[in-house]
Amino acid sequence: MEFQKIQLTKKNTLNVVYKNDDGDIVTVNGANLVHKDFKKALQSLIPHLAVITEQREAVDRNLKQLQADSITDENNNSVFKRLEVDGLTFANDESDVTVHGSRILLNGGIVKLETPTIETFNADGYLYRDELSLDLDAVKYEAKAYLEDKKWGIKQAEIGFEDPFDGVKPEAAPEVPMEGKKRGRPSKKQKAA
Repeated sequence: MEFQKIQLTKKNTLNVVYKNDDGDIVTVNGANLVHKDFKKALQSLIPHLAVITEQREAVDRNLKQLQADSITDENNNSVFKRLEVDGLTFANDESDVTVHGSRILLNGGIVKLETPTIETFNADGYLYRDELSLDLDAVKYEAKAYLEDKKWGIKQAEIGFEDPFDGVKPEAAPEVPMEGKKRGRPSKKQKAA
């Protein structure tokens, strides 16, 4: 399976374009929620997006420092609080990649971000290409598990029912007399009446 595009939709499903073993291009628009592991794999690309697109959070910081950021940062300096990655586009047998994402502005607006094409096998290219390759492999692994192994997220809901028999003991139940009509099919005499 050679990926050409992996995209997380706004409904938290997955759209994928890949080339199968026969060389056919297959497009899958998933209807099931992605697993939390897929979201974590995409989230690991956020520091790379910040460095490559030269976001202010990445100024004078290295990749390791950005990866240590927390989403609960009070100063709004966390890359995980301000940036999102929602897709990847691959070219040249997955050796070139473009990362797609967005930046959430302080006023609540959203700016779309897209990295230039990064050659993951070029030693003279992106400084953190080895780390990027590992993070890309994690995303591809999770996308493949979504498609082949049905590794989907589950949306669970709880319905709050009260137990009508809570606190009732069997001996406290009233006895109901069994008199009256017999149950079953009505006889011919009952139908005539």
